[in-house]
Amino acid sequence: MLTCVAGVVLAQDDWVRLPSSGDSADQESAHKSGSQDSGASGAHPQRGADNAAVTIVEYSDFQCPFCRRAEASIRQVLKKYDGQVRLVYMDYPLPSHRYAMEAAIAARCADEQGQFWAYHDTLFENSTDLTTPGLKTTAEQLGLDNLTFDRCLEEHKFENVVQADQKEGEAAGLRGIPYFIVDGHPMHGASTPAAFSTVIDQELKSR
Repeated sequence: MLTCVAGVVLAQDDWVRLPSSGDSADQESAHKSGSQDSGASGAHPQRGADNAAVTIVEYSDFQCPFCRRAEASIRQVLKKYDGQVRLVYMDYPLPSHRYAMEAAIAARCADEQGQFWAYHDTLFENSTDLTTPGLKTTAEQLGLDNLTFDRCLEEHKFENVVQADQKEGEAAGLRGIPYFIVDGHPMHGASTPAAFSTVIDQELKSR
């Protein structure tokens, strides 16, 4: 069973692969390639420059308290390595989290109106009400077009996009959230800024 986890950095040999419908050889190839985006492309929300030296791929869940804790670390890292690091955001709402899937879809609906990060930040800052009415209220507070947002959410317009992120996470070795991949290096849990810096500094020195 997948869970939210506190910060632990895992070595590559410590991965526990989840059962997946994907071909195991293809999954292993994805790991060894060190794919910076773990399959993530420009279609995914990101912070930082496209040409940043180091890419952090984050798999997260708006209802996970450890994911919320990790946000503070990520912000510190992006500030410290401004211009050198970019963050690519991927959704992994846990099935056990009642409101997580709809919250993920809602953030993508906000992204449709160019407000993903404002919506993302608001949900993590105040994750006490992730119900449908609460998600709609957040959109209204951010000045989104209500009719467009509400229709997008009610139709679950981006559910397939979120599910695609989940499949990529499983293929990338995810076994708990938050889960990060820093230029091919997996980091499980709400890691500290120092833990991120250790990996990032190593990657920058290897350039």
